Amino acid sequence: MNGLKPFWRYYGGKWRAAPRYARPLHDTIVEPFAGAAGYGLRYPERRVVLVEKYPVICEIWRWLIAVTPSEVLRIPEVDSVDDLPAWVPEGARSLVGFSMNAACCTPRRTLSAGCKKLRAHNRKFQGWTAALRDRVASQVEHIRHWKIIEGDYSLAPDTRATWFVDPPYSNDAGSHYVHHKVDYREVADWCRSRSGQVIVCENEGATWAPFQTFATFKPGVNGKGSREVVWEQTG
Repeated sequence: MNGLKPFWRYYGGKWRAAPRYARPLHDTIVEPFAGAAGYGLRYPERRVVLVEKYPVICEIWRWLIAVTPSEVLRIPEVDSVDDLPAWVPEGARSLVGFSMNAACCTPRRTLSAGCKKLRAHNRKFQGWTAALRDRVASQVEHIRHWKIIEGDYSLAPDTRATWFVDPPYSNDAGSHYVHHKVDYREVADWCRSRSGQVIVCENEGATWAPFQTFATFKPGVNGKGSREVVWEQTG
């Protein structure tokens, strides 16, 4: 298949950039700092193992992996998480919360002013809309075989795989995550010990691994965007 669309827009997510990284060489993909699983979503037919320390995100993935399309379609359109019926489970509430603002690190309670403006210009995926609900419902059957592990990256299975490693960046950009404190030297040693294909993402200026210049993503008002580096190994 051609891949899945994001279930939610997460700060620092790699879904748009994922096709620019090397394609997976193995049937198993492991994302040890999973977030919204931007790389795995491009190759959902593979065996995807997600490892995530933030309990809120883990609960979203547990719900998505288990929920039926009909259950998703029952969730009403709302502009506030507080307006959801009591029967809506916590994982679904957090997913709706992430839809309330574009690319945030934590779920929001109400639709942001920016999303309201975009919706006024017919941008259909602003908030928990019918369009987003239909997208989620149409995709959940494709991730039944995925696995989510709650905890530190080191809990990932010791297996031969394609490892897409996207930790919080070691600069101010990475400090916005709930769990942003990382021993990068330990992460580097851990990555070197992985079996298979390893792809490690970082921001320009990172020195904790032998990074190479990769690309510039999301040009902004400064015209520079985010300058990305990558470290790859195959073994």
